Amino acid sequence: MRKLTGALIGVIVAFVGASIAAHELIDQDVLRQRVADALKKETGLSMAVEGSSIQILPWPSFEARNLVLQRPGQKPVFQARTVHAGLSVLALLHREVRFQDFVVDGATLSLERDRDGRANWSLNRTVQTGSSDENAPLPVRRHIGERVQVHWNLSLDALHLTNSSVQWRDDLKGMSGSFLIGTMDLAGLRSPSPWINLQGSHGPTPFTLQGHVGDLSLLRSASKPWTFSLGSTLGTDAKRDWLNVDGQIHDVPHLRGLALTAQGEWPNLQDAHRLFPHANLPDVRGLGGEFSVQGDAGELTDADWADKGQALLQSLVPGRMHLHAAGLTVRGATISNLRLDADAPTAPLSVAADVVWRDMGWRLAGKAGTLEQAVHAWRDHGQTTVPVEAELRSLPLSLTAAVSGTEKAPPVNAQDEARVTISGTLGAEASHFGVQGGARTLHLPKTVLHDVSLQGTLDSKGLSEATLDGFAFKSHEVDVDGALHLLTGDDTTPLLNGHLHATQLDLDAIRGLWIAQTQAEQDRKSVPVSPQSPAVPLPTEAAKTVATHPVQTQDQSAVPAAPEASAGPQVMVPAWVKRLRAQDLDLHLTLDRVVFYSHDYTNLATHLTVSDGHLRLDPISGQGQGLTLSGQVDLDASKRPVTAHFTFQPLVLPVGLLEDSLKLPLLLQGPVQIAGDVRGQGETLETLRQSLTGHLGVSMVDGKVDSQILGRIAGSGAGSLLGSGARPLRCLGLHMTFAEDVATLDTIGLQSGRFSTQGHGEVHLGSQEMTLHLVPSLDFEGAGASTPVIVTGTISEPQAQQDRDGNGRFQLSIGDGPVADPCTSALAAAREGQAGPPVSEQPHHHNKAGDILRALGVLH
Repeated sequence: MRKLTGALIGVIVAFVGASIAAHELIDQDVLRQRVADALKKETGLSMAVEGSSIQILPWPSFEARNLVLQRPGQKPVFQARTVHAGLSVLALLHREVRFQDFVVDGATLSLERDRDGRANWSLNRTVQTGSSDENAPLPVRRHIGERVQVHWNLSLDALHLTNSSVQWRDDLKGMSGSFLIGTMDLAGLRSPSPWINLQGSHGPTPFTLQGHVGDLSLLRSASKPWTFSLGSTLGTDAKRDWLNVDGQIHDVPHLRGLALTAQGEWPNLQDAHRLFPHANLPDVRGLGGEFSVQGDAGELTDADWADKGQALLQSLVPGRMHLHAAGLTVRGATISNLRLDADAPTAPLSVAADVVWRDMGWRLAGKAGTLEQAVHAWRDHGQTTVPVEAELRSLPLSLTAAVSGTEKAPPVNAQDEARVTISGTLGAEASHFGVQGGARTLHLPKTVLHDVSLQGTLDSKGLSEATLDGFAFKSHEVDVDGALHLLTGDDTTPLLNGHLHATQLDLDAIRGLWIAQTQAEQDRKSVPVSPQSPAVPLPTEAAKTVATHPVQTQDQSAVPAAPEASAGPQVMVPAWVKRLRAQDLDLHLTLDRVVFYSHDYTNLATHLTVSDGHLRLDPISGQGQGLTLSGQVDLDASKRPVTAHFTFQPLVLPVGLLEDSLKLPLLLQGPVQIAGDVRGQGETLETLRQSLTGHLGVSMVDGKVDSQILGRIAGSGAGSLLGSGARPLRCLGLHMTFAEDVATLDTIGLQSGRFSTQGHGEVHLGSQEMTLHLVPSLDFEGAGASTPVIVTGTISEPQAQQDRDGNGRFQLSIGDGPVADPCTSALAAAREGQAGPPVSEQPHHHNKAGDILRALGVLH
């Protein structure tokens, strides 16, 4: 026992002595300097260590504290609080330095590149010209010897990183970021299948990376394929994002023969903003699926890793694809159930989606050649022609939604049975499409069409020429056909020419397209608007605005408002002038029959041309209500100032369309007849309005008028007798002249039921201030009650009060005999000698109030 005890004591003393000898014989400072010199020689990085130690017991290992690696004159690339590694004793016998467990704690990796492209992470080997290092003494005290030239291998079994961070800042590309590493374990690095387990976070968002890779020795050789299988997660939710990547690469050093398959599910693509907050990714919900790609960098000699990587990325081609997205929104359209599928490179690439736009649902299904063709077309910017097929159907009402009623309101076109098919070829040089379709009903914004059919062909030559031929759109309400041809060029103004022919156009049936019928529009009549200078695009519209005396908003621009001219010598070109100059037109428009307010208008035709900003509608012709319609429009914005000339001999226009385009309340209903000649010129729409000269007549028979406007011009007392809502309008006649931004009305005449008025006045077009002298009259059994009133204020807020005569007295006339028909003279003046539809017979009213007045002797 004593011998055994003595042997153990001897062994312990030997190990302790060896450990002490290691500390005494190895000069730590010289060793650190030798390691620093070797590192700088190999990488160009300087190393600084606050302290280090080497121990033998219980096993060989070393430890360094506060390690810093940096390039001279730059911020540190790598810093670590502690670095600890154990060495394999047996491996040393085979001239191999093997780190069995390399542990780093509190590390910070900082990668930076300035605007000149200088990066602190580039590793440049220092070239030594001298031979002093060859005979440098070993770092052992009291012993001088020559360095023995022996090759030693370096290997690593495992790496463990804790409490660390990674930061990068690239001023050249304007990118920066960082993330924290809680733990990172790299194990089995010398085995055929090393594995990684990373637990990190960016801000409050955790992420993980786990998986296996192939033998790391294959990264330097191409003896056999190098495989990998990695999985990542993002977030802590039960439905967190995940992505798995599996694949192999046959030749890693040259990036040859890559095959990769990715699978994943992301509740929202914008979840990636938690890692990359400036990525600006779209809001794509429920993104997931599977896809595979292949790639090969090719034979590249003397190429660095960046060039090889770029070549590999450019060579990637998908092998199969099954992707889906639950929903996304693009320009107001909601896309759901989006799918992209292709089973192989030679298999068709199919697309399917449900689209909801303006409460209308559509189901899209299509094919774009094969996956291989689509990829080639993408890479060569459309030089490869791809056959395409697509079908668009109205989205039917699902049985679940119909029975449960828990889902959102069904699309308004759920029962339209609409179907449109498109087939042809798509390419950058030439494309050809055939379009056919039909629907039992077709819901459009604000209107519905019935028994619809559609057909046509579209051909294009790149982006320079497109032709729509054989176009035909038919329904009960609209029947249009024609052909259009578009020419574009880099240095020329686009030209659209052709003809459109309508066999029938029922404006009454599609009135929702050209007149607003919402209660919000009706409420606008009573909403006062702060006055401002309106921009009147057409003198005709300004005349009708004065003629109807509506309560209107101040935005009268049918054409978007142009910028005001600056006080300097240069005047900005208005936006609407730029648009006129940006597109040339040459269109022949013909309409065989138009139904408008139950009247037929036939043989309508015009020639629309726009050339370098000069717009003409000449001639405008047709027949309607026994009239021969004629007119011309000439708006020349090709040079400054802009000149305008409008001739109506006469024309009939939909007053509702004008009210809606001028943002007016819906005060009148029916066709309005316009006669006259108006001119103007100016740099802007305002100066154009201020320069208006000429004369204009506006008339309407057998229409409708809002009772509220009649009450405002008749005064509060008479207004209470007129009721509310729309009233029949027997006639309206106005005639005016323009000068110095003022419309002078020499004739005003109107009759609606028992109420009529006549008079004259003027309206300042800029401020909309008006002064109207009217004589409203109420008919009682063939006798009238009337009193002169003066209407002042603005068009948006008219104010009526009794007018005084020359002696300063108020007048009230009752029972002066039958009132003269106000329509005869008013219509004659408004039509300027032109023919017009006949006015209905003046009605005769009888009521009990008249009998009482007659019994009292007031009426006779």
